[in-house]
Amino acid sequence: MMEEKAKQLLQKYLNGEANDNEIKQIEDWYARLDNADKKIPQERKAALREQLLTNIQSGISKKESKRPSRLYSPVFKIAAAILMIAFIGLLYWKVNNQPITASAQIVTTTLAGEHKKIVLADGSEIILEPSSKISYPSKFKGNIREIVLTEGEAFFDIAHDEKHPFQVQLASKLAVKVLGTSFRIKAYQASDQVEVTVATGKVAVEQNDKILGILTKNQSLRYDKETKQSSRNLVEKNTAVAIAFDGTPLKEVVERLEYVYNIEIILKDTSLSPLKTTATFNSTQNPAEILDIICSLHHLKYSTIEKDKIFKVHK
Repeated sequence: MMEEKAKQLLQKYLNGEANDNEIKQIEDWYARLDNADKKIPQERKAALREQLLTNIQSGISKKESKRPSRLYSPVFKIAAAILMIAFIGLLYWKVNNQPITASAQIVTTTLAGEHKKIVLADGSEIILEPSSKISYPSKFKGNIREIVLTEGEAFFDIAHDEKHPFQVQLASKLAVKVLGTSFRIKAYQASDQVEVTVATGKVAVEQNDKILGILTKNQSLRYDKETKQSSRNLVEKNTAVAIAFDGTPLKEVVERLEYVYNIEIILKDTSLSPLKTTATFNSTQNPAEILDIICSLHHLKYSTIEKDKIFKVHK
């Protein structure tokens, strides 16, 4: 609508039929041309101008044979300016409302007896077990990091990112959603069951946006594809995951341990937050054991309440 009105007003101006207010409006549009142009990112200007010139020249050429003396007149300059403003507005809207194209999908498979390690663009690691197939983007875009486990079994060690949740799509319209944790999925097509086992952190298993279960460390969920029922169990033996810190501030160490073990750790003094920690632990260790070592490194103490669910670290 904006483009059509601009053309109509311009035509009245060229025909000498515009009134004083319309003439002022045209001249004001022209004066704002530089400001409008600055709103377009530099990398898009060349393409936009090329298309604009084609449209302008096409429209003006029809007038050229009738009014050759106006080609280089101020009227022509204003005409080009008006059309440019109108088309910039239209094209800029179109450019900025195009859907984001998905990154190229990478498909990785394994043969019987074969294992593969995959490192995703965000630093997350996947161990793909034998006779399995997985699809993932070369680079994550948008708010959700999403991959598809088409067939088989894989162990995931996901980089923590609260702003971009990680999601694994499975058959039977199942989805496993996390922020950053480690877990195993068994989803062979030949099997009647899908199994999700959490090594560290917290995982939500959903079907059609309905939560089947929220799992924490050493918990598993089994989903029966035939009965469409699910059950949760405790796991005695689980995959060990390294929990490494390299000069990491104590505040970040605490946040990581809270997520891995689903616990709360309180630093009683904010001056403790920047203390650096370099150490590597194992998810088979309990949080009290890890905190005991960290506190020894910094000459600190800790106490526990609520059956080792809340820890208080102090001097």
